Amino acid sequence: MDIQNNLFSAIKTLKEAMEIVGQLSKSSKTGLSIGLPTDECYTGGKLRQIPNSVCADCYANKGRYKQYEIAIKKAQYRRLESISNPRWVDAMIYIMKHSKSIVSRGLFRWHDSGDIQGLEHLDKIVRIAIATPDIKHWLPTKESNWIQKYDKPIPKNLVIRLSGSFVDGKEPISWSHTSTVVTDEDKATCRAFENGGECGDCRQCWDDTVKNVSYFNH
Repeated sequence: MDIQNNLFSAIKTLKEAMEIVGQLSKSSKTGLSIGLPTDECYTGGKLRQIPNSVCADCYANKGRYKQYEIAIKKAQYRRLESISNPRWVDAMIYIMKHSKSIVSRGLFRWHDSGDIQGLEHLDKIVRIAIATPDIKHWLPTKESNWIQKYDKPIPKNLVIRLSGSFVDGKEPISWSHTSTVVTDEDKATCRAFENGGECGDCRQCWDDTVKNVSYFNH
């Protein structure tokens, strides 16, 4: 009984919450995130084998991610395993409400690397968004099948963007909010590449009135 009570006891500190979720990752573009291993991407894993797909030259498999691959992979798998922890949802909610960097920006970007792992994982993210209405959540994903099968309401503060599969390809038509990757700078609506890779004051990825965001290929 004591073990059960301890398992579901209230989270009291940010340190405790971070330990439960395996620590958050940090993206230079969007701040704190929760990077998962790209080796565990379902759709992305298939696309990596196809030339000119956005996953064939995934940014999360090169640059800083490649330079510190061993340490980063270890951290990513730690976060992946933490999702099955019964306290994961509560811990993420606590972080959303108590992390100064998240609260001050009012924004959170899910998965600077990796993707959702199934309907249960997606449902947990939805529950976290519902419990943190003051935070705008952006969830980029290639898992069209799962987001279309999800049969519960998506809260307004969670924008799920279905990513296009190919560089210079058309935006997906099976979902309301999308993103694409282009090689023509003039066609890129995301201008982070002009700002050292940082968003600055731009919030279009989190904006549910913006139907498609196009990123410059990098």
